[in-house]
Amino acid sequence: MSNAIAYKDFVDYRAKLNLAADDIAKDRKSAAANRIRAVKKHLDELEATRKDLACESLGRLNHLQKMVRELEAAK
Repeated sequence: MSNAIAYKDFVDYRAKLNLAADDIAKDRKSAAANRIRAVKKHLDELEATRKDLACESLGRLNHLQKMVRELEAAK
């Protein structure tokens, strides 16, 4: 049986990462780091169960991980 990242959770994580991007643009690096860390914690838990995730959830996880990498590079 495969697990899934609920669409609502995906949208919530993406919104937090978009807020982090706004924080970086406004030079509020501490706020951005806190938002990224909060999302990254959940993504790390999901990464541990990657082999059990459904295909659609893998795409969501990959997208969120890419956003995190881009934001961390921009800090």
